[in-house]
Amino acid sequence: MAFTNTETKEIHCKVIYFGCEHSGKTANLRSIFNSTSAEIQSGLLELHDDSGTTSYFDFLPLSMGQFKSFHLKVHLFTLPLNSLYLFTLPLNSLFVTIPTVILKGVDGFVFVADSRIECLADNANHLSKCKKLLLDNGYSAGQIPKVIQYNKRDMPGIMPVEILRQELNPGGAPDFESVAIKGIGVIETLEGLAKLMTDKLENSTHLQ
Repeated sequence: MAFTNTETKEIHCKVIYFGCEHSGKTANLRSIFNSTSAEIQSGLLELHDDSGTTSYFDFLPLSMGQFKSFHLKVHLFTLPLNSLYLFTLPLNSLFVTIPTVILKGVDGFVFVADSRIECLADNANHLSKCKKLLLDNGYSAGQIPKVIQYNKRDMPGIMPVEILRQELNPGGAPDFESVAIKGIGVIETLEGLAKLMTDKLENSTHLQ
């Protein structure tokens, strides 16, 4: 749920980027960071394991301009969905608590799909994990604002968008093609989600 500070006239929204390993979640945040001006970017945090190859999560705070009389600020997170983060014991382990902490107060999510044919099953599996994780933390994937991004559209051996839609987006959520490492389709994806979130905020009686 968006946090509204009526004293500072700020609205803070949290967005999660889900997706299978190497789908392009971190590439999205890096591209957004690199494409925004110094005046509105606060800094990108990337937290990795000792090998430097596995990302625990990434975080990027971003200014999105004015919404009504409020300043809209969006906090972008990536959240890998491998077993390390969901099932590692004991229960007080950092790895178990990361999803719960990051998902608290989430306002929308982007599912980043790897467009390559060999990744279709992995995409579907991770989308199912995403929906279960949201449900386990009190959210409905069918009600929370969401968009689908079909990434790596410049790679050989990619699935047609029509097939990806059938398999990953039967509900018809807004979707976007992208090449995240080149910044193609990245801002459009975020703007598409921001539109859904602000539409949801539009009728909030306390936002005058």
